[in-house]
Amino acid sequence: MTPPNIVVATKNINTDHTSESVSTKNVALDFTGKRLVDRPYDDKQLKEMFKRQDANGDGRLSREELKNAFASFGSFAPGWRAFRALRHADKNRNDYVDEDELDYVVKYAAKRGYKIK
Repeated sequence: MTPPNIVVATKNINTDHTSESVSTKNVALDFTGKRLVDRPYDDKQLKEMFKRQDANGDGRLSREELKNAFASFGSFAPGWRAFRALRHADKNRNDYVDEDELDYVVKYAAKRGYKIK
């Protein structure tokens, strides 16, 4: 799902600098037409992405749900990131990230610098 202020446009890009070879790829543009490639996620976007990973709808994130979230960010080792995020955020040590602990996970993920691609 594309945020409302971002438009996905198709742009022809000459990848080998010859006039014969042109490839087409989608690029994210903001409402002014500025390209938004490799822009970091902001806290609001990260929080929403984590909330979407709550597969069973119980209002908390398990280690597996965290792993899926980090995989969606393109993490090299999503299982490790999920383990570390859980250790960082799970203040009551119930092995879940509850709603009141979610900001700690968002802060942890923001420090890793995941970017919109």
